[in-house]
Amino acid sequence: MSIAPAPSERAEFMEGVRDSAPFVLSVFPFGLVVGALAIKSGGGAVEAMLQSVLFFAGASQIVMWELYGLSSPLWVIALAVFAVNFRLVLYSAAIGRKLEPLPKRKMVGALFLLQDLSLAVGLRRADEVGRLSWGYHMGLASVLYVVWLAATAVGIGFGSLITDPKAIGLDMLVPIYFMLLVMNFRTKPNAAAICGTSAVMCALVYYALGSPYHIAAGGIAGMALAAMLAKPTVSDAEAADV
Repeated sequence: MSIAPAPSERAEFMEGVRDSAPFVLSVFPFGLVVGALAIKSGGGAVEAMLQSVLFFAGASQIVMWELYGLSSPLWVIALAVFAVNFRLVLYSAAIGRKLEPLPKRKMVGALFLLQDLSLAVGLRRADEVGRLSWGYHMGLASVLYVVWLAATAVGIGFGSLITDPKAIGLDMLVPIYFMLLVMNFRTKPNAAAICGTSAVMCALVYYALGSPYHIAAGGIAGMALAAMLAKPTVSDAEAADV
C-alpha cells in the first residue's frame, strides 16, 4: 500500500492563507482601535505604528495606550503589559509542541507571529490533521500580521475622527474578541470548570487589587486547575506501564 506524500510547504502555506480569510474581519477593527487609541492618548504616528510592528499583541497595546493617556508611571505600564502578555509564554509552549521539529530561526519566526487567533486555529488544525506544519502556521499568521499593520495605519490616520469610542461600542471589542476565542475550546475536557475557576479568580482579584493583576491571576488559576485535572491517575499510569 502506497503512502500519500505530505503536502509541500508552499501548499501548506497557501492553505493557511485561505484559512485566515474568516478572521480578517475580526482583526481589522481591532487594529483600528489600537491606532485610533494611540493618537487619542497622545502618541505619535511613528510610535504607534512601530508598536504594532514589534508587538502584534492587541490587548496589551490597548492597555498600554490607555495607561499612557492617563500619564501612568512607566513601571505601571510595563507591569500591565507583562501581565496581559504573559499568556503568550503559555501559547508558545502549547503551539511549540504541535509544530514539527524546526530549526531555531524558523521557530523564532513562528513564535513572533503567534497570537490568540493563530494559536486557536493552529491547535484546531493539529487536532484535525494530526500535525501543524510551519508553512500552514506562517501562511495563516502572516496574513493576520499584514492586516493588523494595515488596520493600525488606518486607525492612526482616522483616529482623530472618533471622538467617543464608547459611543460606538469599540470599548467592548476586546472582551468580545476573547470571549469568542474561549468559545472555540468549549468542547474540550473540563472546559466549563477551568473557565469558571478562571473567571471567579479574575473577578475576585479585580475587586481586591484592580487592573491589570486580575488578568494574570485568572489565567494562572485556570492553568493550575487544568494541570491538576490533566494529571494522570494511578490506574492510567499503571496501564501505561503494561
